Amino acid sequence: MKHGSRLTTVLSTLILLLSALASPLIAQERFRRTPPIPEPLPELKIPEIQSTSLWNGLTLWIIQKDNLPIISLKLIVFAGESSSPEGLPGMATLAAHMISRGTSDLSSSQIEEEIDYVGGSFSTSVHPDYALFSFTFLEEHLDRSLDLLSRMLLQPSFLRREIDTIKRNMYYDLVEESSSPDFLAKRQMFRLLFENHPYKKGTFNEEVIKNLTQKDLVPFFYNNYRPNNAHIILTGNLDLETASRKVRRYLQRWQKREMRPALPLSPESNKKIRVCFIDSPKAKDATIYFGNVVIPAANPDIFPLLVMNQVLGGTPNSRLFLNLRESKEYAYQAFSQIEYYKNCSVFFINAKVRPEVVEASIQEILNEIKLITNKKIPTFEIEQAKSYIIGNFPLQIESLADLTSKVAENKALNLGDDYWKRYYENIMLVTSDKVFELSRRIPLLTPVVVVVGDSDIVLNQFGKSIKEVGIFNNKGVYLGTYKFD
Repeated sequence: MKHGSRLTTVLSTLILLLSALASPLIAQERFRRTPPIPEPLPELKIPEIQSTSLWNGLTLWIIQKDNLPIISLKLIVFAGESSSPEGLPGMATLAAHMISRGTSDLSSSQIEEEIDYVGGSFSTSVHPDYALFSFTFLEEHLDRSLDLLSRMLLQPSFLRREIDTIKRNMYYDLVEESSSPDFLAKRQMFRLLFENHPYKKGTFNEEVIKNLTQKDLVPFFYNNYRPNNAHIILTGNLDLETASRKVRRYLQRWQKREMRPALPLSPESNKKIRVCFIDSPKAKDATIYFGNVVIPAANPDIFPLLVMNQVLGGTPNSRLFLNLRESKEYAYQAFSQIEYYKNCSVFFINAKVRPEVVEASIQEILNEIKLITNKKIPTFEIEQAKSYIIGNFPLQIESLADLTSKVAENKALNLGDDYWKRYYENIMLVTSDKVFELSRRIPLLTPVVVVVGDSDIVLNQFGKSIKEVGIFNNKGVYLGTYKFD
């Protein structure tokens, strides 16, 4: 009896001890499975954006920011690379960079001196849908800066030596960029996605630059650089009335002309997976770009797409990175992105992987996409993604230049006034069901895939699931098709 009692006591003690040891483990497991509570949403403080249209059709947008000594100006001209004449890709880029290269009464060096005098900077970027000119200057030099801008727009000189300088810069910039596997892969992916669309003009290589002449440049500029084909955005310590009066004073001679309405063409999505390869001899890594044409940014479904992108590959904590780098150890990096156009967006994935696992990496990317198209993303992942997107957005408009750039993008892509006003609300309304429905509707599983790497390593390990690869050189010229038995 005593022996049985002692045994019972020992068993009871062991049970209590095991329970005590298990409790922290159970608590830890519960902690791992329970998503952290999202941080409180930061207040989205977007200043009022006022607008007016001038008599010549120029649209003026004002963002009043008091007590700032600097004014940020963005000029949008809807003459991006898709507007370049047929057979002359690169013309829009040449035209945009020429406006700061001399006027009838100022040389390019004098323009640089004027920009320095007003304490400013001037830069140009050309997109498929528009050209964007960024001009910052001290508030006290508003009149002088607007006068300079008006001279660049209304009195361009288009000297041949300046044209040659810009063409030379364009050429060597492309040659230098072409040494980057990321640049080559991305350009080739977009070239194939936009194969039958005007957006393809923006994927030109350096060989076509020699075709650009003064004879073609002048009519392109005067046909497209018109006030009724442009917007100006001013951010700084000035109100709409003052800004309107100043802009009208310096740009009243900018004459409008009838513009041929742009056709709202949306490029078609790729219908069948297409794998292409560009040789980069002795490359230590292989670069993969994987994407397709999807919905435009103005589509309400862009918000579920933003959340899906965040879950799939937005950060190092997203699925692609955790799979390809942390779990499989295939990749050095793996992310997904969305690039916006006026008539579409492109959803794409880029990864840098070990060259001997390219085909396996492509299959893992496809597996991750199949997973989100076959099974709903758990709510806790959706909520974490939403929290990240909302928390990150204020950082994108924190500085004066960033805020003006975001407004310019909004206007250039026709996102509408409610895009920002309801941004938080639209993100918060995204659910697992909405992301699942969108993922099944957009063409995620029929991408164009471009690989840049050493052909001696990469091509030899294809053939298990990928039976055909198109071969291109680094200028995008098709060389043939490699078929695997």
